Amino acid sequence: MTKSKQHNKKPGIKDVVKVVSSLIQELQIAQERISELYGVIDMYIEYKKDSKKFKKFLDTKLEEINNDNKEDESADGADTDGNNKDEAVGAEGIRA
Repeated sequence: MTKSKQHNKKPGIKDVVKVVSSLIQELQIAQERISELYGVIDMYIEYKKDSKKFKKFLDTKLEEINNDNKEDESADGADTDGNNKDEAVGAEGIRA
């Protein structure tokens, strides 16, 4: 077999910067769209005048999730209560 005329070159710093810049730009666009969706959901809840009912629904769902996590923790012995410093995810509440 003959070798290809093209050699596999490592990307240069300029190529890496271009790719990272592109990813950052796409991430910013995604964040803007998510913010817009939050606004639309907030407006819909306000339109339906169900904010109290919706908040109650979210509270019950959150409670169910917490109960499921506690059951899973007791089953596998993992510590998922979020008091460890090495916790991977630190979500701050739910928007209602």
